[in-house]
Amino acid sequence: MKFTPKRRVLASLLGGKSDRIPATSVAGCGGTVTVDMQETVGIYWPEAHKDPDKMAKLAVASHELTGLESVRVPFDFVVESEALGCEIKPGDKKIVPQVTKHPFEKPEDLKMPDDLLQAGRIPVVLEAIRKMREEVGDFLPISSLVLGPLTLAAELSDTANLLRWTMKKPDYVEKFVDFATEVVIRYGKAQYRAGSDIVEVGEPVASASLISPKMFKEFAKPALIRVAEELGGIRVLHICGNALPMIPDMVETGFDGISIEEDVDVAKIKPLVGDVKILGNVSSKGALVMGDPNQVEDESRKALEAGVDLLEPGCGISPITPIDNIKAMVKTATSKSV
Repeated sequence: MKFTPKRRVLASLLGGKSDRIPATSVAGCGGTVTVDMQETVGIYWPEAHKDPDKMAKLAVASHELTGLESVRVPFDFVVESEALGCEIKPGDKKIVPQVTKHPFEKPEDLKMPDDLLQAGRIPVVLEAIRKMREEVGDFLPISSLVLGPLTLAAELSDTANLLRWTMKKPDYVEKFVDFATEVVIRYGKAQYRAGSDIVEVGEPVASASLISPKMFKEFAKPALIRVAEELGGIRVLHICGNALPMIPDMVETGFDGISIEEDVDVAKIKPLVGDVKILGNVSSKGALVMGDPNQVEDESRKALEAGVDLLEPGCGISPITPIDNIKAMVKTATSKSV
């Protein structure tokens, strides 16, 4: 049986039979595009954040230049925040856009746009997904990113404020998270309709470095359960850093896969996840950026032997990652059969 990348990736995520573990960049808080890729194809940020043609072409180039078995958009983490009224610094070819002003100080300030899917750069991302689908057909899987409810709530209110509210104004947190959850669901469903095979929910503010497992259960988990239920399609949850204390709750949210960084011992969590698939956990900030291809191959091999279901950068691909290092991760996966 011949496997296309799409068939291989979807089989690996859904528990089907595959010829080997795929090498992908389905999830993570980083993107999939580097400075070298931009220079090779002559398409650059920040223009590619705003132009669906350039966004789609740059995303597909990430596969063509490295062999990665998936393509993903958007490249930045503030599309929803900008659409809802946050002020954004556009960045450059090395730095993605960032929120510079969080205008929402209380729940009463929150207002859903009359047509969310036409707000800000959301239409750009959706059109880029449609163009990617036309380009790659059924050969490559497309994944797309939405912010997790807690993270979007933090972007709207400022993370420091949100964390302070967990202790002093928990009702504020609940109302911000409820609002954000509705945004996540509407936007995620639209991504499926545009052509995404997989929706990744990136939830870095739910990291154990920022909140406790108790806070995760109280503020993040119920919203993530609702997101998983209402999205309906294939969905993956990413949490940055040492997510080990959250793993049992992550599994119970109902996502098909969980994306983890190198801080989490894959072999240790394997007995805890049941049918939920593990994506990761090659170091995005370590081996992939600072190492050489041999080091990346060693770390990739360890991740495969530990039991990852999809071999991936632990938190996406940094813009300064050498292309040869990404190729080394792909080479390690393609040389091993299940």
